[in-house]
Amino acid sequence: MQRPYFIPALVALALALALPALAPAAPVVKGAPTSHDRFVDEFVDDDFCGTGADVLIHVEGRETVWEREDAFKVVFNATASFTYGDVTLDLLNAGRVLGIVVSSGNGAARTEEIVETGLRARLQLPGGGVVTSDHGLLHYVVSFDENDQEVDVDILRDRGGHPAFDSDVLCEATTAAFGLPFPG
Repeated sequence: MQRPYFIPALVALALALALPALAPAAPVVKGAPTSHDRFVDEFVDDDFCGTGADVLIHVEGRETVWEREDAFKVVFNATASFTYGDVTLDLLNAGRVLGIVVSSGNGAARTEEIVETGLRARLQLPGGGVVTSDHGLLHYVVSFDENDQEVDVDILRDRGGHPAFDSDVLCEATTAAFGLPFPG
């Protein structure tokens, strides 16, 4: 089955963009969580990062979600392993995502303000050698059109290192570690 590449690295971001959103100025999302989820998935990506190579991907994680009107909070922790030949890389995502819907037009068009903290992605070799890391605080505004397609992203604050937010650095690092040519 064909899957979009690098899904595990972006699990938290995809979840944040799919839900209604909470900013620091918004009311705190309190009370009992709306949902808890534990997930395990394993599949072969037959075109990993556009290289044409078959890479085995195993993902395990958990998340807790609080939703209130136009606000949400997600606390997450996920690990993934990427295996190509005899090389396995491990990826860790852990942190919190807060968001609020800032504006909503007559159609489905909307703007969401998102704040992410924690470890968005740390890719490492077995035994602990870190290949690349994406961590800290990231505060941005995302605009969607009436078809729920992302139109624009405006970064308001970037405290930490976030190379994977708007580049292919995770694919570049992974393919390099596997000895595969990066097609970019």
